[in-house]
Amino acid sequence: MRDAPKSALTRRGVLAGSTLLAAPAILIGAKAKAAETFILGTWGGDYQRLQMENIEMPIARAQGIESVIDAGDEAPRAAKIMASRRLPRGQMDVACVQAVQAYALAEAGALEEITPAKVPNIVHCQDGLATATFVPHIWSPQILSYSPERVKTPPTSFEDLLDPKYKGRVGFPDANFFYVMMAAGLFAGGSASNFEKAKEIVSKLNTNELRLYPSTDSAGPPFKTGELDVGVMWLARIAMWQNAGIPVAASFPKEGCILYVSGMVVPKNAPNKEAAFKYLNAMLEPAAQLGFAKNMGYLPTVTNAKLTGKVAEQLALPTPPPKLVVPDAAVNSKALPEIADWWKKTIQHT
Repeated sequence: MRDAPKSALTRRGVLAGSTLLAAPAILIGAKAKAAETFILGTWGGDYQRLQMENIEMPIARAQGIESVIDAGDEAPRAAKIMASRRLPRGQMDVACVQAVQAYALAEAGALEEITPAKVPNIVHCQDGLATATFVPHIWSPQILSYSPERVKTPPTSFEDLLDPKYKGRVGFPDANFFYVMMAAGLFAGGSASNFEKAKEIVSKLNTNELRLYPSTDSAGPPFKTGELDVGVMWLARIAMWQNAGIPVAASFPKEGCILYVSGMVVPKNAPNKEAAFKYLNAMLEPAAQLGFAKNMGYLPTVTNAKLTGKVAEQLALPTPPPKLVVPDAAVNSKALPEIADWWKKTIQHT
């Protein structure tokens, strides 16, 4: 934590105040310093709202920094960083990306190195989540979602989604396709990077009249209306939907849970790196991390943010703990373009 700023009421200031009538211009020095602005490339919706409520308003602005939001999807955001990486001045100071995308940007030499000197709170990050250029913000295990009202025997494996009894009532957000492919590969081929096996399984899933939804938010209500019985989702979203009154539950696949890890990076040519580092540090504060856990269901990435009460119960992992699989960013970042093209041609448009 940084020391609080010293009071502006110094002895010199008091003496100067005694001569205000003779030197009125000294009032100019008494004006509050304008906040430093920085460009924050982020997702919209709940995530952006909670960034404002849990990071910016209570912490970042108190430190004199204020974001200018550049909201959109991850792919265009990453493309913008890549396209401008050789320019002396980039278009973003902080970019929100998933771990796989962060790896690809780092490999291209587009990212600033992150050290404890720049972001002191990074020393509290859980092992295996942070890299030399990536600061993890939130994480959640990918689970099997199901309706406890209509599914009396919870699914226990990705294989269960292929059961004909779920025909036309299995689905998930289209944006989650790559993580679903990893889950299919883990089930069929023993590895989250076995995409050839994943293609076979997901093609079979598609013949079971797979339903795809345009956003994560839109994949929740179908469990309430009866349109969906089973699916693939993050544990975080299950907690959030339950809190919204949607009857849905989570089951941990026996073959293992793919971890979703999202965080932030700073481009090498960021115009305001100092403000960017302050924001990353604020993002890792326990209060900000606990706010995301309470309101969005994502688990903290720092060890000094302890969950309690209802949120701790909702996000607790079962006993014995499930197998948690951190995707191989080096392999998957190279596979992503080809898998995205295959998905678009084979699954998305069928």
